[in-house]
Amino acid sequence: MSTRCQIGFYEKEETDLNNFQALIYRHCDGYPDTMHGVIAGIKPILEDFDKNRGLFDIEYASAWLVAKLKVDYLDIGISKDFHGDIEYFYAVYQDRIEVYETPWDSDPRNWKLIDTVKLGKVKR
Repeated sequence: MSTRCQIGFYEKEETDLNNFQALIYRHCDGYPDTMHGVIAGIKPILEDFDKNRGLFDIEYASAWLVAKLKVDYLDIGISKDFHGDIEYFYAVYQDRIEVYETPWDSDPRNWKLIDTVKLGKVKR
């Protein structure tokens, strides 16, 4: 069975996870393991984008992440809503990624924050 996840991008420091500006769906390998999972895959991409463009630019940052992660026709997609079959959710802010466990529930009020991963601050 696939470990599905979604990655949301947020412009503002909000606690309401429903207010994402961009939402990506990943069909498999959605576990947060920092050595081989989602964090290991997206953190360097996001930090590189921040260095060259700035994570404040949500539209381009989310598109860049999709382009860099895309392997085949079914692995990465764009979502308009939270899916009820995801195991993890990643909230991307300009300075961090928050990792949530989702009990296969599309309601963020039922999710549990399990980790916060700092993104390297780029000096401008």
